[in-house]
Amino acid sequence: MKFLILLMVFLLAGCASSEQGPALAFESYRKAAEQGDVYAQYELARFYDFGSGTVKDKQKAIEWYQTAATQGHADAQYTLGTFYDYGLGVPENRQQALHWYYQAAEQGHIDALYAIGMIFHSTKQNYPQAIYWIRKAAVKGLDEAQYDMARMLTFGVGIEEDRQQAFTWYMKAAEQGHVASLFYIGSAYDFGQGVAADPVKAFAWYQKAANNGHAKAQFYLGSMFEQGQGTQVDKVQAIKWYLKAAEQGNTGAQYSLGVIFELGDGVAQNIPEAITWYTAAAKQGDAESQYVLGTLYESDKSDPQNLQNAEKWYLEAAAQGHQKALEALMSSASKPQFVH
Repeated sequence: MKFLILLMVFLLAGCASSEQGPALAFESYRKAAEQGDVYAQYELARFYDFGSGTVKDKQKAIEWYQTAATQGHADAQYTLGTFYDYGLGVPENRQQALHWYYQAAEQGHIDALYAIGMIFHSTKQNYPQAIYWIRKAAVKGLDEAQYDMARMLTFGVGIEEDRQQAFTWYMKAAEQGHVASLFYIGSAYDFGQGVAADPVKAFAWYQKAANNGHAKAQFYLGSMFEQGQGTQVDKVQAIKWYLKAAEQGNTGAQYSLGVIFELGDGVAQNIPEAITWYTAAAKQGDAESQYVLGTLYESDKSDPQNLQNAEKWYLEAAAQGHQKALEALMSSASKPQFVH
């Protein structure tokens, strides 16, 4: 009987999606759900959850998720877990979240396995349990879990540090296109962490991550083009990638652009442009950029305000222990323009 109900739901839903829209599909699922079909109950919950074919109603969604979850629907169990985990339509309750995550995990639900691990990881009270569950999700192929296993092995968080094992997990995630893992594979080859250093391979993996918008990979790729590491020197490409990273707020790229425009290295010298990029990095707390800004403002006597700007940036850098900035302040202490 249940098979016939489910078959009718599929047929009606297919007809609805192609001819009369989600409203008819909603009615089809509602009728089947009220007759006890667990698949229809879960789908009906989603209709209420996202307001498809009906008015969005979080409480009705939760009721139908609960009904399906009680009947053993793994996706419904996991979804209820997330609601309690993050307080979505219900009071936040980690114990209830774990209850439903465990129910789904017993059925091998990969996201539930990972969610349990992350609860233990976030409390920082039971790393062995966190690793146990995250590893289960990683073994089943969840790229984010594979990445987290790599990070814990890299830094020895709750587990003995093992850079070779970390590299293995990074690679598993990277092969699925996990962007941060693409970067860390490049970094491993760049610095010889868990694998033999290989600048050509580092360049190739950085490029994959950079093409996917990873700011630090874009910065490192720019540096490799600038210095000819793993590839030939190409200042145009270096500037291109520095710009992409700098526009995402990467201070290393912002500083590098400052240097390039200050020196006219591969481009026409442009001090105002250099100051723009140094300032962007300085405002984010980069001490070297703060110091260089001080020197540029101090050397420019065209505006009396520049001396005050120089002192400001020297002070910012000196507060972080930048030795040259400290020396600049000390050598200028007796000069009239620095006396208040």
